[in-house]
Amino acid sequence: MAENINIQDIKGIIRRRRKGFLFTFLAVFVAAVVVAFVLPPVYLSQSTILIEEQQIPDEYVKSTITSYVEERLQGITQRIMSRTRLLEIMNQFNLYPEMRDRYTTEDILDKMRNDIKLETISADVIDRRTGRPGTATIAFSLSYQGKNPGTTQKVANVLTSLYLEENLKAREQRASNTTEFLEKEQKNIKTRIDTLESNLSRFKIAHAGELPENNALNTQAVTRMERDLDQLNTQLRSLQERKIYLKGQLAVVEPFEKLEEKEDPELQKRMYLEKKRLELIALKTSLSEKHPDIKRLKKEIQELEAEVGADGDSEVRARSIAALENELAEKKGRLGPKHPDVVSLSKKLTAVKKNSDTRGDKQSEKARQRKVPDNPAYINLMTQVATTDMELKSLMEEERGLKERLRAYQERLEKAPAVEQEYLNLISNRDTAKAMYNDISTKLMEARVSQGMEEAQQGERFTITDPAQLPEKPFKPNRLAIILIGFVLGLGAGVGVGAIGESLDGSVKSGAELRRVMDVPLFSVIPLMETERERRIRWMKRAFWCVLVLVIIGVGLILVNAYVMPLDILWIKIQRRLMMMNPTMAGAGYRFLVTG
Repeated sequence: MAENINIQDIKGIIRRRRKGFLFTFLAVFVAAVVVAFVLPPVYLSQSTILIEEQQIPDEYVKSTITSYVEERLQGITQRIMSRTRLLEIMNQFNLYPEMRDRYTTEDILDKMRNDIKLETISADVIDRRTGRPGTATIAFSLSYQGKNPGTTQKVANVLTSLYLEENLKAREQRASNTTEFLEKEQKNIKTRIDTLESNLSRFKIAHAGELPENNALNTQAVTRMERDLDQLNTQLRSLQERKIYLKGQLAVVEPFEKLEEKEDPELQKRMYLEKKRLELIALKTSLSEKHPDIKRLKKEIQELEAEVGADGDSEVRARSIAALENELAEKKGRLGPKHPDVVSLSKKLTAVKKNSDTRGDKQSEKARQRKVPDNPAYINLMTQVATTDMELKSLMEEERGLKERLRAYQERLEKAPAVEQEYLNLISNRDTAKAMYNDISTKLMEARVSQGMEEAQQGERFTITDPAQLPEKPFKPNRLAIILIGFVLGLGAGVGVGAIGESLDGSVKSGAELRRVMDVPLFSVIPLMETERERRIRWMKRAFWCVLVLVIIGVGLILVNAYVMPLDILWIKIQRRLMMMNPTMAGAGYRFLVTG
């Protein structure tokens, strides 16, 4: 439409579309009323549970349950909402009988889970762990909704009891699990300590004397043995010098008593002959047979043998060999074993002894009788030499034993660093295990005290502050709200249907529309002329609609009084709402209540 709609046009639209509007409005409104009163009532029973803190201060008993209450609530909810628990409650109170023939068990359980509501109640508190302000859960509400008020209350109480029982059971179980775990750990650590102690004992036995605590003793022993060894060396050197001195004395003492030349001049010749023979033997070690000195000695020996005989005398030879030995011992002690004179004399003595052993001379009876040295001075010196040798042998044995012991102690000191490292590792492992054992023992004692506190219900617990009550009125549906929504929707639907019908109607409804369509002059407009019968029918229709509206209002008030609340209470609530909206009406409302 190109022109603006005026009041007359609106009145014409209402007159033409009032039937469609009324039909649509009544249809939607009646449908909303039917739905509001056909829906079965649902009752809600709710209990409030307070979360009380630990009764004993944390300074005296520390709880082993450190999880937040929200976590425990979630765990308890999962256990209670399990299939087994819900089926027990469902069978106990015969819940949802109308659904059992048409729905599966899982669908019914899902419906029951939706009917159970848990809402936490929080407050602003100071967190003891961090000291910062925050929000903590101090209580929670547990509700159940159903069609039967008594059953609803019983189910809500059962659910509340289950939450209380599960909380106690969960706390006791967690405290018991903590205690059992710590007892098991204590036993394992005790076994480990015993093993480490056994290993340490075996290590001490295997490395006796090599442990770090023996280092000071070993060092003192090494120092003492080195000092004793120095003293032994000093004694050995003194005895060796004494032996050398005695050997030197032996070199100048004849082993046999001297015979007087007048008594035995022949012996003097034999001795001289033996001396020449020894000289010849000594010269042969360094000179050849053709040397003039050797030839000269051989000639002298032949002349002497012609006088006294070719046979040698062992007594004379023994005297000569003994003299050479004494001379060699004296020079060796004075000059040293590597001196040229000592080396030369040693070769000479060796050659003489070898030649003397291979000759096989015949001995005279007198010589055999005089074979053993008989000079007292010589025998005394030999006795002193033998005594010195025995002392030297004894001291050398003592030195050898002392060196072996010193070597053993030195090996202990050499092994000490490696042994000390391993020993300290064993000690460290044992001490660490003992520290862990002491720590676990302390924690176990605290856990046992905490377990006793939980068993005595002195820890954090749930307390019912508002038990589930028998619901006196339905929780839902909100019938008045449904009716009001139906009223608004009916108005909107009626207006929409009228607008759609008017927009789709192409008929001419006024003179202005006719002028626009025909484009011809319009002389006059004749209004609708009703007969008496038509006016009577119109008023009868109006009366019918008025009665119908009154009947609907009356039925609605009856239903509100029966299903929602008594009308007098509803009227009082409406007055209170109005007084809150306009305080000036309070006096008039009070007077109305008094007069009424």
